[in-house]
Amino acid sequence: MPASLQPPLPGNGLAAPGAHWVWVWALLRIPALLGLLFLVRRPLLDLVERYLGIERLTEFAITVLSTPLARLGLAVLTVVVLWLVFRWAHARLSAWRAYAATVLVGCSLILALFVATDISLWRALPPMLCLALNQLPIAPAERAHPLWSLLMRWGVGVAEVLFFRRYWSWLTTRVPLSATATAAPASPVLASLPGWLITGLAVAVLAGGPGLVQVERAVRMPDGVEILQQRNINGLALDASGRYLFVAGHGVRHLQRIDTRDPGHAMLTSAASTGGAQGVAYDPQTEQLYVLNIATRMLQYYDARTLALLREVPVPDISPGDPWIAADGRTNTLVVASEADQRVGHPFIVVDRQTGRELDRRNVDAGNLLLHPEGTLLYLSFFRNSSSLMAYDLQRREFVAEVGTDARVDRMAFDLARTELLLASPLRSRVLRFDARTLALRGEIKSVFGVRVMAIDTQRDWLVSGSLVTGQIEVQELATGKVLQRIYLGPWLRSIVVDPQTATAYVSANGALYKVPYGTGR
Repeated sequence: MPASLQPPLPGNGLAAPGAHWVWVWALLRIPALLGLLFLVRRPLLDLVERYLGIERLTEFAITVLSTPLARLGLAVLTVVVLWLVFRWAHARLSAWRAYAATVLVGCSLILALFVATDISLWRALPPMLCLALNQLPIAPAERAHPLWSLLMRWGVGVAEVLFFRRYWSWLTTRVPLSATATAAPASPVLASLPGWLITGLAVAVLAGGPGLVQVERAVRMPDGVEILQQRNINGLALDASGRYLFVAGHGVRHLQRIDTRDPGHAMLTSAASTGGAQGVAYDPQTEQLYVLNIATRMLQYYDARTLALLREVPVPDISPGDPWIAADGRTNTLVVASEADQRVGHPFIVVDRQTGRELDRRNVDAGNLLLHPEGTLLYLSFFRNSSSLMAYDLQRREFVAEVGTDARVDRMAFDLARTELLLASPLRSRVLRFDARTLALRGEIKSVFGVRVMAIDTQRDWLVSGSLVTGQIEVQELATGKVLQRIYLGPWLRSIVVDPQTATAYVSANGALYKVPYGTGR
């Protein structure tokens, strides 16, 4: 700690009664508050999910954590500008005029940064408030005021964040270690520095938008990565040859087919609207694609070669929410699973593909579906309302296995070489390995923080996974778990498909579709 901010050294007198306890309280109060919030984290998350929606909180966290370097740059820029303005103003103006000049320039900078990063100006209010309150000049008489003392003593978090300069002044003058000791006055710059740091941190956390993502990409994304589209994209499917990529998503109102050999020009678009469907299923045997138009609740069949709409099958009882589709040629069935944003209807429905007749329905709101590539098992993972993994036999139309998992698991991948089902666990930064038949846990693979989506390169025996939090994809050996490379793309990665023949991954995200060559990982 700098000498100017040290508590007064003891003089010849005795320590003031209770002084040591106040210093202990000052040092432990923030850790104690954080510890309390950690203990009650589950009720707090339940309240956030009930009143604000877990999606908003998740999106905010992803936006912040996936652009760290750009945000660090904003924080440094804010602190440096405040320091320069304060030094100039303090040398030439009175205390209150220097304060006004610093706050005026600082708030103008903050507003300009938020405009430049395409974010709501309402989110600029907290950092401007932090700056204005932390830089207020201190009047000697207020230190002894009982209300001020009460706020400094019990306003845990508020005093440190909004009034750090005054809080430190109150602390060092309120509890000297002896009656004769006096605190050495801190330099104006050093006394103001914590307030600038707090303001810079608030700017870094609350700023955002596409502008900030572009800065992060310019710094971190490799030159070989291509952005094929800048839209809100979800589901992807790749044909058996690896040439045609099928694209669906909330920002894509019509199904798309992209020629991977010429992605900039040869794109085919369906005439019929999908309603912004999330998932798309591809059956190479019939050369058909399947999506659920959630607006009309119609299960749509498309010709994969022409994207012509072949037929529509009504599924009126499907629960509202983002749907996933699975198409099984062995049993000639289609499975529609909704995340069930509303507790109405049925979130899991099995349909006969040829007749459109409903074969089964269950109140199981899966977060993702995956078909066994050589059998009739369908695997279900759960992100929200259950911590489990389930296997459904499409031939017998019944659940045949279920095991507990980590909380909020996400996507799956099938390791055919080891007959294992892989399950992403974002909160634990690992990939769980299950026996494909019994769902017995076989082990785990350490992965990138926030791992969410996965695909397997069968030629190289590599796992290509994407992080929901960091915006990176990670390439690692399945046999050893060795990480070969990490590639930054951007926030909110959603789906991955790989073409082992060219060692190319196609990754969808909220805002982009990426083409990523990963074959140089060794």
